Parts: sequence; structure tokens; C-alpha cells
Amino acid sequence: MKTLLIPVDFTPASENVVNFAIEWASKYLYERIILVKSFYTSMYESVIMAGEFANVDQHYLNRIREKEKERLDNLCKAVNEKTNDAISVQSSVSEMPLVRTINQLIKSEQPEMILLGYDQADNYNAAFVSGNVITIAKSSPVRVLIVPANCTYEPIYEVLVPCNFNTVESLNKINSLRASKRWDDVKLLVLNVNSRGTHVNPDEKFNAAETNLHEYLKNFKHEIYYAEDKDVIRGILNFPKITEVQLMFALPGRYSFLYSLTHKSVSEALYKNTVLPVMILK
Repeated sequence: MKTLLIPVDFTPASENVVNFAIEWASKYLYERIILVKSFYTSMYESVIMAGEFANVDQHYLNRIREKEKERLDNLCKAVNEKTNDAISVQSSVSEMPLVRTINQLIKSEQPEMILLGYDQADNYNAAFVSGNVITIAKSSPVRVLIVPANCTYEPIYEVLVPCNFNTVESLNKINSLRASKRWDDVKLLVLNVNSRGTHVNPDEKFNAAETNLHEYLKNFKHEIYYAEDKDVIRGILNFPKITEVQLMFALPGRYSFLYSLTHKSVSEALYKNTVLPVMILK
């Protein structure tokens, strides 16, 4: 079954991504949504809780889990109602850390994509989904769609594709989307950001890379744009047409603007990107 995996924690960002997922799943013909809740509590959090509340014991924690499980079940029912039962909605709970839980579900349930709600204000706490976004995105072997907390679903007509010409072959990952005809009318705005302005006086290597780019994207409507900036993230977010697109692709590879998802620039990109969902292709 074509499946979306969505970790939830009942924060505003989490609630927003569930609403986003309902629209996305309907548009792209998903058959199943799995809502995931981790009840894992770190040793550090247990010590803090015990220090603040003398009556914290296993019975107390079990009551919290029961209430959270009830909220999760109610959320599943609400999603079912909003989809008119056209999509199977399931829940999965775990006592393991969230990232480990996600990785196990990827193996057992084989989702096509993971949806993550993201809010910078929540990422200080690893118990929140937002605090695990980068780790999940790095470890996942399947596509990950990161949705900022204030971003609502819009039909996808244009997608921004930041691309370094040193690894044009990574664009081949986009062709996997052709399995769904719902991407037929989408236009890709390919953006190359560099500090040297090589597009002004292109050499043979540059022209060859541009030719290869067109070849990799021959199945999509696309257009190439150039920006000159030493700061790649700034060049992307200052792209004049960024307000016209509904989604951004992050390509794999050493020269991707999201290379090494533990890198400072990635966190900076996510913090500053409060407008667009970002799909990390695998």
C-alpha cells in the first residue's frame, strides 16, 4: 500500500502537518497514513520530572500514556472522517526513541515518504518531532517532506530545485516522481547559485553541465535560473520567484545545499525557511 508515515507529538506543528498530509495523500493517491507516537522518556527527563513532581511514578506515567494513546486514537478517527474513509488511517506507539521507532517502521511498513512538522520554537527538546527532524531526514532511506509550522497545503504547480552543476546527476532522483501522473503538470525552477557568475561567460564545462541538466529533466517542464551569491542559502531564499513556488526539492550529494544533514547551514536553512515545505529526495 502506498503509505505516508507521520510522527506526531500534538504540538501545533504536528497538528498542522497532519492537516497538510490529508490534502497531500488525497492529491497523490496514498492508500494509508500511519500516525506514530513515541512514549520514550530519557533518563534526564525522568530526573527533571521527579525533581519537580514528587508523585511521579510508573502509575502516573502510565496514566499519561493512556491519555496520549486516547488522543492518538481520536486523531486517527478525525483523519478518517476528513478523508471520508477513503484512506486507511492507522496508529503506531512505541517506547523507543523516535528516530529508532521511525527506522523500524520504515523496514516493516515500507512507507513511500515521511512527513515531518517543523517548528524552530520546539526543536530544543528531543522529545518533540521538531527536535528530531534533521536526524530523521539524515537516517531515512525514503523521501522526507519537512513542513514548516505556518505552512498550509497548496496544490503543487512549481517546484524550486537548487542545484550545483558539479553534481547534475543527482537530478536523476527526481524522475522517481514520474511514477505518479499527478506530477505531469508540475514545472521545475532549477536554481544555480554561485559566487563567480559563471553563467555570464560560460565555458565548455559549464555548457556541458547545462546540457546534461536538460537531459536529466527531459520528462519535466523546467527552466534554469542563476543567482550570484557567496552564501548559497541566502541566494536560494532571496530568489525572486520563491514566492511563486509551492515546494522545494533538496537533492542528495556532496554539493547539495542540504549536504550532510548535521551541517550548520542545514539548520540555518530550516530555521530561515518559514515559507516552503522541503522534500528531501532519496
